[in-house]
Amino acid sequence: MNTAMTNPWSSQAHAEFIGNYGFWHKGNQKKVAFIYLLGILRVTREHIREIYDFETDEIHPECLTRPWVTPLARRTIMLAYNLYTNWIPPEYPEDCSPSALFDNPQVHKYMVIGLQKFYAEDLDNGSHH
Repeated sequence: MNTAMTNPWSSQAHAEFIGNYGFWHKGNQKKVAFIYLLGILRVTREHIREIYDFETDEIHPECLTRPWVTPLARRTIMLAYNLYTNWIPPEYPEDCSPSALFDNPQVHKYMVIGLQKFYAEDLDNGSHH
């Protein structure tokens, strides 16, 4: 049994974050995946409004230069941004490579779950190769 799928949350706070921010996006798998990814780390949960504007549906890439952004937070935000909008930062293109994005065992499995959520419709329809 895949333990990541039976417990897909990095923490109880991650689960609560999805309950608070992801609930009303259930019909939009891409946004659910985006919010899921941004909820993995405490630092991104705490700064969610600096990362993304829920009212305008806009990302805030300038957040990547803030002092609170750790290397792991940067990669997590960039994966979420890249999947949601295809955005790659000109300042950190090397951090957007798959090996850079998925190199941390602390969050690797949660990033994979985020990808599964993002591509859920394709996977459900058998559109994957």
